[in-house]
Amino acid sequence: MGKQVWHRVKRTKKEGGGIYPGLRYREHPERRHGIHKDRYYTLTYKVKGKTVSEACGWASEGWTPTKCYDLLRKLKENAKTGQGPYTLKDQRDRREKKEALEQAKLITLDEIWPKYLKFAQTKKKQSTWEKEEGHYRLWLSPCLGERPLRHIGMPEWDELVANLTSKKKAPRTVEYVTGTLRRILKYAYERQIVDEAPPSGKRIGVTGPGNSNRRLRVIRPDEAEAILDCLEKSDEAAWRMTKFAFLTGCRASEAYNLRWRDVDLLAERFTFTETKNKDARSLPISPSIRVLLGSEKEPEEYVFTKENGTPYYQAPVAFKRVVDKELKLNEGQTKRNRLTFHSIRHTVATNLARSLNLRDLMDVMGWRTVQMAMRYVKGSEDAQATALAGLEGGLSTDKGKVVPLRRANN
Repeated sequence: MGKQVWHRVKRTKKEGGGIYPGLRYREHPERRHGIHKDRYYTLTYKVKGKTVSEACGWASEGWTPTKCYDLLRKLKENAKTGQGPYTLKDQRDRREKKEALEQAKLITLDEIWPKYLKFAQTKKKQSTWEKEEGHYRLWLSPCLGERPLRHIGMPEWDELVANLTSKKKAPRTVEYVTGTLRRILKYAYERQIVDEAPPSGKRIGVTGPGNSNRRLRVIRPDEAEAILDCLEKSDEAAWRMTKFAFLTGCRASEAYNLRWRDVDLLAERFTFTETKNKDARSLPISPSIRVLLGSEKEPEEYVFTKENGTPYYQAPVAFKRVVDKELKLNEGQTKRNRLTFHSIRHTVATNLARSLNLRDLMDVMGWRTVQMAMRYVKGSEDAQATALAGLEGGLSTDKGKVVPLRRANN
């Protein structure tokens, strides 16, 4: 190919003659467009003191001198006012971004799910995103997987809830599954894939069953003693973790995530760093806990491990075996009254609420809201009766005995 020759673009007589400033073209060596060889137009102009040359395109693609020059004037005007694109590259980038956003708005629930899952895996505990994965695989994908996200409105929410209800799913399950869908749509909304935030649970008629999922049964002292005795004989590692839970009221995950770096034997305190609400919680080491902990190990080692030295990833299986099979403590019990490892936390909170004030109870148990603590705080009927009786005193004044004053005789 020979050297390319560039030409300045002349105005026609109708356009006033002369040349178009900043506009050039070169001719295609063979291809023709109309009576001329096909012309390739470019713009040359200054942006922030720098000379910029950018291509418009071929005449056969619809580019004309007038169209090119109008574009050049528009870019210069944008640069002057600071509004809109002021280079062809900027204009193309904006157009491509807009087209990408428009295309993204056609993305379906099944297409956004892998991206959301990858995001969730970096932000949430494994047990949490695994539950969301189950909700998606079993309910969301079969019902709404092929729907574009922007087309998931109230009718689709109604369809999902109706589907779950028809399968006799508990209200709490419906709440959890719809909650997963809300989080997926919120993820899309925050990335401008959809224009509207997902509706609230109240709006779709799923506000949760309130306290209906709460544990009601408290582990009696004789039951706790029997559980610990059986575990100590059959699985000492499970016994250590279970007794620690009875002595602290911690969640199972807080116990099995505790490392020796989180334990300060000199200061007699330990810290739960991986909690449900992400707030670290520090508690004192009582004499019973100190004996249970034993000798200190390497900072990165877990405080509680299985008998083979591997970490726990859930509550000890031995606890369930002892409660269900050996002691048969759950025979004839309703679901809410069945003893689980979490029942230990419920029991500890119930016992502590008898002696701790509200603030201290929240700190020990790791609750952010007063509402959680108020589940366990019971009022004293005697104190209430005494206080109410005392209100009568505020309705009258104690006049006392009036002593008349007389002038003294000198």
